[in-house]
Amino acid sequence: MVLLVDMGNTRLNMAGWEEGGPVFSAETPTDRGWNAGSCAAALAKVLAPFGVVQWDGCALSSVVPALTDAVRQALFSVTGKEPVVLGTSNIGFKVLTKDPVGADMLAGAEGALARVPMPAIVADLGTATTFCAQNKAGDVLGVAIAPGVALSLDALVDRASHLRAIAFEPPGPAIGTTTAESMQSGVIYGAACLVDGMFRRMAAEMDPAEGAPSLILTGGLAPLVAPYCETKPLLAPNLLLEGLCRCYLRAKGEE
Repeated sequence: MVLLVDMGNTRLNMAGWEEGGPVFSAETPTDRGWNAGSCAAALAKVLAPFGVVQWDGCALSSVVPALTDAVRQALFSVTGKEPVVLGTSNIGFKVLTKDPVGADMLAGAEGALARVPMPAIVADLGTATTFCAQNKAGDVLGVAIAPGVALSLDALVDRASHLRAIAFEPPGPAIGTTTAESMQSGVIYGAACLVDGMFRRMAAEMDPAEGAPSLILTGGLAPLVAPYCETKPLLAPNLLLEGLCRCYLRAKGEE
């Protein structure tokens, strides 16, 4: 079994991966104060209930550079294996952007290659909401980045004194008649409209000779938002881990 770890700015998601899919999954908050020892202790505690005695390998995708080395050392301590760290040396496509692209988007693009015909656009509803466009060859053309759904809601509640936090639940009517209804409408329908609108705008800028792009939706809130998207995206909650596994296998010469 391979331990896959996707470290975001808010949460560290992990999965025990075997025969092309997750055997188990778990998560823990990303702690900016981690060192190698404290991170190893946190990972061991989360993984203990799953009772894995021996790991075949591990891989790490990280968008928190300050913690990457500490988590890499922690993974080695927990699994006894040197982690494969996702980067441009172990992906199966070119990155055509002027600036580097985050490891989360690289993992998503790698996962998309195995999921849908290219070209494609990957929308990821995480701490940030990101859109990654890939051409017919699977190469990354460019990205768009917006504040994440939960981040935007937190900022709204923090700055607007009459608004309170709400649960992420399926919304009712678009025209809300209570404060909670109104916020759920704006947050969930608004996220769906963002996905639809950015997909259409990005698709319009891509080469029409390559055909219409596929749309994949991933990230923690993707299952809640997807049903309200007019563009009918393919829902792929484990897309980043799927891509990370492909990079791991490629680095080990097994892909």
